[in-house]
Amino acid sequence: MSKTVGTIRQQIDALDDKIHDLLMKRAEMVVKIGEEKRKNKVQIIQPDREAIMIRRLLGRHQGPLPKEAIVRIWRELVGAVSLLQTGLKVVVSVPEDHTGLIYWDMAKDYFSSVLPMQKASNPLAALAMVRESEATFAVLPWPEDDQNNPWWGYIMDENGDQGMRIMARLPLGDSSKEAPNLEHRAIVVARLKYETSGDDRSFLALDLDGDISRGRIVDKAQALELKALSLHSCPGMMPGRKLHLVEVEGYVDPDGEQSEKLARSFDDPDAKCTCLGGYPVPPVYEDKVGKNAVPDSQQQKTA
Repeated sequence: MSKTVGTIRQQIDALDDKIHDLLMKRAEMVVKIGEEKRKNKVQIIQPDREAIMIRRLLGRHQGPLPKEAIVRIWRELVGAVSLLQTGLKVVVSVPEDHTGLIYWDMAKDYFSSVLPMQKASNPLAALAMVRESEATFAVLPWPEDDQNNPWWGYIMDENGDQGMRIMARLPLGDSSKEAPNLEHRAIVVARLKYETSGDDRSFLALDLDGDISRGRIVDKAQALELKALSLHSCPGMMPGRKLHLVEVEGYVDPDGEQSEKLARSFDDPDAKCTCLGGYPVPPVYEDKVGKNAVPDSQQQKTA
């Protein structure tokens, strides 16, 4: 072994010790802030704050370490300390087909490898566990059209700060803007207040007369400056009714007036609109790994 290699290894060992010391110190501080939150009755889990933290780190990141690795390291830190030390649990609605492991892995990547997780046979069973406080988070499949009894229809009547709300999208990041992961996505639901991270997407659930078209829903939302990104429609709970889930750009306050204004904009006295929460816009990594990695200095020259 060359003297140069031995010297570099010693430097790496010294860095590992420093990193370990900082990790232990960070864990102590997270425990302290958790205690202060409980004393002041502040919500322990704050997805908006976590998203802001990740964005700040990615904004200052340089070098060959992939951005996705940074996100996974910090998500592991969050789960291993701030989530684990509060005794939280996760339930995952796992499809019976071959995609089941994908949803399980997405949940592990987000909540960390140490947080307790269990499987549920279907989305409604997972929601029931959160409602009965048997689990803190439910990982549920992305909405689809024409589903009977869609899971999101069962949280439309949740009220107050303790009501179940959508709080995150999985996977946490996308490899590029041009090729986001649209095939396998999931939603995280919990009894958490939905707060803005500064860059969000929200979900509005509507119960409307079945004759109201999807195009009209998009137009009415646009008139209220709510840009629709996706729209899923399903049979309503009552004959002649339809349920619609509109994903819109930006943050919609669940206690604000936008949902009520949207409901009133339709010629339907029984129209109902509820903000079901939303999620911080996921980071886009757009960096290459290994031999294809481009140094930041070169990226800046070619930008």
